[in-house]
Amino acid sequence: MKVLRHAIILLLLVLRSAAMAQDPQFSQFYAASQYLNPALTGNTFQDRIALNYRLQWPGVQPGYETFSFAYDHNFASAHSGLGGFIIRDKAGTYGLTFTTAAMSYSYEARLNRRQAIRFGFRAGYTMRNVAPEGYLFADQIIRDNAPTSIEANMVPNTSYLDLAAGGLYYSEQFWAGASFNHINKPNQSLMVDGDAELQIRTTVHAGYRMPLDGHKLIRSQTKMTLATHYKAQGKWDQLDMGGYIEHDRLSAGLWYRGLPIFKAYEKGYGNSEAVILMAGFETEQQLRITYSYDITISKMTMKSAGAHEISLIYEWPRRAKARKHKVVPCPKF
Repeated sequence: MKVLRHAIILLLLVLRSAAMAQDPQFSQFYAASQYLNPALTGNTFQDRIALNYRLQWPGVQPGYETFSFAYDHNFASAHSGLGGFIIRDKAGTYGLTFTTAAMSYSYEARLNRRQAIRFGFRAGYTMRNVAPEGYLFADQIIRDNAPTSIEANMVPNTSYLDLAAGGLYYSEQFWAGASFNHINKPNQSLMVDGDAELQIRTTVHAGYRMPLDGHKLIRSQTKMTLATHYKAQGKWDQLDMGGYIEHDRLSAGLWYRGLPIFKAYEKGYGNSEAVILMAGFETEQQLRITYSYDITISKMTMKSAGAHEISLIYEWPRRAKARKHKVVPCPKF
């Protein structure tokens, strides 16, 4: 059983390297704004630091971990935003990881006092790694579980340039945007002379924010935000939709992930993945702390233990002193 298990793991690894792999994702997608869309770079009053951590399927030890650190700045006089982020993703036990360091730039063109469009571009460098010594190769099984493999077609790491672009339209209450990642379709293969083209990941996102206490949005203390996020990469696609309510410094929300009506990958296999619960708090110093939990509703059931995610976002200076110009009214987890 142990030999079979390791052989299956190796097969999955090779298939993942040679096929159209899926990028890491965040349930709190707007909390990783530069990763979502480079046009959102600098959609702040001035400066922002964001930390994101996601642990997916901890019931399938050791699970999948994703870390992200980002910083961006709004140059109001130049109608521009500049920032950068580092994201690291680790899948499974045997060191299948990738790390991306990227820089983003955005430019805002105001249509009138209440509407604007933004364009963004991102250039990154990705390093993808694996630890071959953790796997059992087919030739080792054939040679009576030999301690080493004679396979020479796997490399422990590869690296490549990664480019992305995006756009966004927004008004005081509504926004809609799209981004296109891996537009240069880099080769991410971990095989010698392999060809595993990284497919373009397309995302489309939109939202609407409304007051619930009878005041104008700018003065409201209780607001509701409805948002949706569609993403597609190769043959894979997915939809997040839901919303949350903000009251003073508290926030709570509910999201759904899946495409059950429009698509099923095969007969009898639905496309519902998770229901997501979210709760957050903002301190007087403008530090937002948000936790979310994915409740698995797919055939993996709760044995996967869902997914935990936390984000920390700090913005400065205080909004009251920096509100000389409007910024993107996007959801701020």
